[in-house]
Amino acid sequence: MAFDGARERSLGFALSDLLRLIRRDFLRGAQAHRLTPELWRLLYCLDRDQGCSQRQLASMLDVTPVTLGRMIDRLEQRGLVRRAPDPADRRAMRLFLTPAASAPIARMHALVDASRRRAMSGLSRAEQETFWRLLGRVRDNLSSGKATAPGKRSHGR
Repeated sequence: MAFDGARERSLGFALSDLLRLIRRDFLRGAQAHRLTPELWRLLYCLDRDQGCSQRQLASMLDVTPVTLGRMIDRLEQRGLVRRAPDPADRRAMRLFLTPAASAPIARMHALVDASRRRAMSGLSRAEQETFWRLLGRVRDNLSSGKATAPGKRSHGR
């Protein structure tokens, strides 16, 4: 599906559809590990940010602390994650992957790499670099609050 006409250029729809397809592609290879997409995302984020707090991780995943707590419980029962008290804040917990998580994490990275290769097939290296650069700019626009205010049009972009 091409997004050629202005009517079809809903950024939210296009990205949501792309995310759906990427998740489906990833999960085809991930089914053997019997982890939900949400648990895979948790492991991915934790692999990138070992020792983060539960509050930080809930924010990254855009879930409530209660939901995150249940997710962590499931991974803790499987021996993949451990909680540790935060030395600077006795009310907070820090999260770490256990050695048992190394095999699923390695498999996850292999699946992510394979899915990315399939998604980017047919694009030159320069097109891929442009894609990542532009995607980063769009993300920065929305996360920094610098995006054009609703109701105002940004001409030429």
